[in-house]
Amino acid sequence: MTRLPFLRRDSRRLSEKSHGMKGNRAGNFSKNGLVLRGKTSHQRSLHIAVLMPVFNDWTAAQEVLAGLDSAFAAKDDTLAILLVDDGSTEATPADFAQGPYRKIEAISILKLKKNLGHQRALAAGLCHLAEKAETTGMEAVLVMDADGQDDPWEAVKLVDALTSLDATAPPIIFAERSRRSESVVFQLGYQGYRLLHFVLTGRGINLGNFSLIPRNRLDAVTTEPMLWNHYAASIMGSKLPSTTVPTTRKSRVTGKSSLGYVSLIIHGLSAFSCYKEIIGVRLLVISSILLLVSLIGIAAAIGLRLCTSFPLPGGIVLLAAILLVLTVQIFALASNFTMQIISMRSAQPFQPRRDYVWYVDGARPCYTRKTETGTGTVFSKSGAP
Repeated sequence: MTRLPFLRRDSRRLSEKSHGMKGNRAGNFSKNGLVLRGKTSHQRSLHIAVLMPVFNDWTAAQEVLAGLDSAFAAKDDTLAILLVDDGSTEATPADFAQGPYRKIEAISILKLKKNLGHQRALAAGLCHLAEKAETTGMEAVLVMDADGQDDPWEAVKLVDALTSLDATAPPIIFAERSRRSESVVFQLGYQGYRLLHFVLTGRGINLGNFSLIPRNRLDAVTTEPMLWNHYAASIMGSKLPSTTVPTTRKSRVTGKSSLGYVSLIIHGLSAFSCYKEIIGVRLLVISSILLLVSLIGIAAAIGLRLCTSFPLPGGIVLLAAILLVLTVQIFALASNFTMQIISMRSAQPFQPRRDYVWYVDGARPCYTRKTETGTGTVFSKSGAP
């Protein structure tokens, strides 16, 4: 993963020399075949589909929509919103998303048959947008939360990063959380999760759902089976090109999160599932090392006992034997886990793009921006998602 144009890898600043970036007189930089331009007045405008899963957060979503409209007011980009109703128990307010908006051209709601959870609601929305991509004319998908924690003004930075790329196949752009606004307890737990994630997968993580997917990457994203479990981890695990832009995560606009600690733990485990092969191999290697160390320890203890007069504490051999038995059991479990993972590679996986329709109850438009023309008021020509 790279970082734009203030790029860094593993939270360290990139340098031109160490990462092969070359500058030119125009102030541009090249990295892995991409040209990263400095600020320019010739950046192209985009028609962007904004995807936000919603579970009862209609008040917060209303404020986020207003924030997006304000944030993009000075830009030439246009927005079409798709809200995924993840089985909300509260009805959509009658006056929800009625505008008027300046940059939002259309708002639609994709209703799911039941509550699937944030990640699967997001996956269903991405698959729906991928199917409608040709008719809507969208050029990128902005993925963000509807509770206000993803700042609409930071979304502008993601779009600017994409439009500053001179590339026929630009990468997916993630918002890297350079600062968080959660409680101390949550942040301590999150740091512990990051450490465990690094130990088991060998990869750091400081990403969430907040991201921008270019149109050319959408098909690859929605055909990845692990998308149904965890959006960000599925992209990292599939090795799709991606880059990051530093952002600040805000507090919720209103209300409280419906995610409890159980849901957060399941969310973290879902990320691990995207690296199951890597985790299986790492556990096998770690257990093999422990087994080898135990065998060496027991052999050394027996050798000292039989071949020397060196006094050994009582029960040391028994303790070593117990540790050996435990290590053998861990090794057996790790081996069984790894073999099961390998055998599952030939199984038919869940395909989000193919199977998501079974969970969709329907889609309906709830807002279309009107524009004034010389002949009267007409609806915007840009398609709603």
